[in-house]
Amino acid sequence: MPATRLLVIADSKMLPALANGLRDSAKFDVLTAPLSDPAGAQAAAEKVDAVALFYGAPGAPLPAALQALSPKVRDRGGRVVAVLQREQAAQRDDCFRAGASDLLFMPMPKDQFVARLQSSVDLSWAAESGAQAPVAVATRTSASKVDKATVSPLGVEAQAALPVKTGDTVRLSWGTFQSWGLVVRPGPTAQIRFAGLAPDEEAQIRDWLKNGAPLAKPAPAAAAPSAPAAPTPPGGSARVSAPPSTDEMPTPPGGTPAVRAAPSAGPPPGFADRKPIRPQTKTSARVPPPVMSPSGAPPAQPPPAAASMPKAVPASAPPAAANGAPPLAGIFEEGAAPPPAARPEAAAAAAAVVQGPPWPVPVSAAVCKTVAMQLLRDKTAPPDTPAAAMASARKITGVLSSAERGTLERLGSDSQFANVLAARIALDAATAEGVRLYSNVPAPTVDANAVTALTRQADEAAAALQKEANAAIGKGSVESLQMVTAASAALSRDLLNFKETADRLRGIGAAPRLGSGALDPDMILPGQAPRPKPLPSTTVQPVKAELRDFQALDTDRPGRWKTILALIGLLGFAAAAFDAFYLSVPHHKDVETQGIAGIVRVDVSGTSALVTVTPDFLARSDSEVPKLAAVLRERSVKKAILMLPTGAAAGVIDITTGKTQGLKKPK
Repeated sequence: MPATRLLVIADSKMLPALANGLRDSAKFDVLTAPLSDPAGAQAAAEKVDAVALFYGAPGAPLPAALQALSPKVRDRGGRVVAVLQREQAAQRDDCFRAGASDLLFMPMPKDQFVARLQSSVDLSWAAESGAQAPVAVATRTSASKVDKATVSPLGVEAQAALPVKTGDTVRLSWGTFQSWGLVVRPGPTAQIRFAGLAPDEEAQIRDWLKNGAPLAKPAPAAAAPSAPAAPTPPGGSARVSAPPSTDEMPTPPGGTPAVRAAPSAGPPPGFADRKPIRPQTKTSARVPPPVMSPSGAPPAQPPPAAASMPKAVPASAPPAAANGAPPLAGIFEEGAAPPPAARPEAAAAAAAVVQGPPWPVPVSAAVCKTVAMQLLRDKTAPPDTPAAAMASARKITGVLSSAERGTLERLGSDSQFANVLAARIALDAATAEGVRLYSNVPAPTVDANAVTALTRQADEAAAALQKEANAAIGKGSVESLQMVTAASAALSRDLLNFKETADRLRGIGAAPRLGSGALDPDMILPGQAPRPKPLPSTTVQPVKAELRDFQALDTDRPGRWKTILALIGLLGFAAAAFDAFYLSVPHHKDVETQGIAGIVRVDVSGTSALVTVTPDFLARSDSEVPKLAAVLRERSVKKAILMLPTGAAAGVIDITTGKTQGLKKPK
């Protein structure tokens, strides 16, 4: 059976841990998408069988993300599973109204989480013994009542078909209990799984089945007061906001009104998120008076966990684990704490902070030096060499220059270059291990003593190299000085990489590097008070003695003369441009040639003229050419070119002498 294609949507910092934990089970083909990329998440949701959304983020509340993604998955018969922490229980009803198929509360052991997630996605049903009770099943558009239904720890099974569809989300009510349900099958025997139960609610249902008597209604320790029904997003026919009241709920065929599926009392929606007008003082909790049962006997007291109500977490608040632990603490731990009501001593023990693996675990200088020298000699290493030291030694010795190799072979392991090589291998091995632990959960514990020891080893090697450099300078050995400088630079790079890794594991370097605008003095970060702007300086700068004689140049001449001189310069520039671009360019002029036969047009340009003539002019050239020359001579023309109307050249006239050249007379 192929693995289920599962899309995991969570904060980008949580995705690696979640994806690795779910892939280990080999039951899911896991894809990931960050909450900060809603477009990418929606595109990926169209290609998977199920979606699991974790916790939400300040800029991406979980109900909004569910409402956008559920139509793309549930319309194809897939499942949308929301995952909340117990402190986010107030968002449970909002998540179901937004389109969630099921809802799981964290933390819980990894195997249990994977099993529950797969059973919700596959709509599995395991037959278990239960108790008979009348159960009301309500959707947004209808309500049904089953007089004899089997209530088991897994869900409700009716011996008749119900007007629901496979994969629909419904509301269940029986006795004093209310729960959300996920339809496994509508008939012939309807099966509905419980959905979104908190651990204490599961324990109460099991106690109710074990004792055979109804318990008090679970307090809203893991559920917020019901809010008015929200519009059903497209793609979910039975995704209900809240079941209708008895006045609106249809009457079942038996004639008995259906049981109310939502409480009518309680604060309005969003009341828990409102900030108080005045500072609130802490007062002792008021114990409500006991409600007498119809028989007159006092009811059974609810468990301590059911009587407490945690503070509602707003939808936009980031998830936070209990007791200040990080959000991923214990998410996939085998020893995750059970519900506080069941084992309070185990819950207190689980609240302790889990320590990660220690870092760094330094490799001794002797081991690093031995493996490096043996690799240089015959490219082998001792069999008991740690894997990290072996990898770093092969990496560093492979890039050594020929001069360094020759020096190490000549001087042996007692030279300063061998000590530098050992320090570099130890630093590189620790850095590689730290990079591997970047995404480890829980975070590694930085050993300050080990960090100091590695840093001291590198400093001692650098000091010894400085002595070698001083000796090389005294001897005037350029080659030795270049080799010492290269070794010192390589050691400095490895030391800086090691320190950066240590800072990041401590949390100092976890923030992104400063980008453009980060050092802008006018930039105000969120939550930071605006900086007061400095007042303009009123101090008069002293004038240098050599410049005092030139101060009168600006004060003696009035300011208006500067404007006048500028206007004069502008006018002069305009006149020069006019002369250069207009007056200096020859212009074409038309000349009147009355009394001259065969002239079509005369175009004068400077001292030249282009005359368009007819063949008649050429035939009478002896009498007409002197007339044309006299007219053009008055226009200061010195040369005239004759051209026929067809564009063919007809000859040239020298106006000064009146002679013609190349004149073509018609035959």
